[in-house]
Amino acid sequence: MTTTLVDQDLAYRAQTTLTAYAWAADSGDLDRLRDLALEDIAVTQTTQEKHGIENFLDIYRAFAASETEVSRHVVTNTLVTPEGDGVRIDAYFEATLFNPGGTSRIFGRYSDSLVEVDGDLKIKHKRIFVDRVMALPTATAAFVPYGSSDS
Repeated sequence: MTTTLVDQDLAYRAQTTLTAYAWAADSGDLDRLRDLALEDIAVTQTTQEKHGIENFLDIYRAFAASETEVSRHVVTNTLVTPEGDGVRIDAYFEATLFNPGGTSRIFGRYSDSLVEVDGDLKIKHKRIFVDRVMALPTATAAFVPYGSSDS
């Protein structure tokens, strides 16, 4: 199977858009999420598809209202290919969610469609596919720097 790739500059811009999305999702920055998406964005979460910017933002409003204290998304293995009027960026993600009663690690894939709008790449279709969720014990924010000791 041969995959047609895009030039490095366009691939970098697509990866930057996906990274900005992950940072905005983790920080609950709804304004930034709005800036990254088209007004008529489509959102697919596993098998359910919704349309429109408010439905997209509702996902992150609900997340912000949840008991999650901290979240961290890691995005890897990006592959950017031409698609219609823009590009498709496929990637793996891991999201770690820290809650008062436990920690969850979510493993999945993104397969997003991006289009150029006024010099920026915007999310036209956000696709989130969850492969597995791992429940872990509660994590703590306490940190003892390396080399420190009480002795």
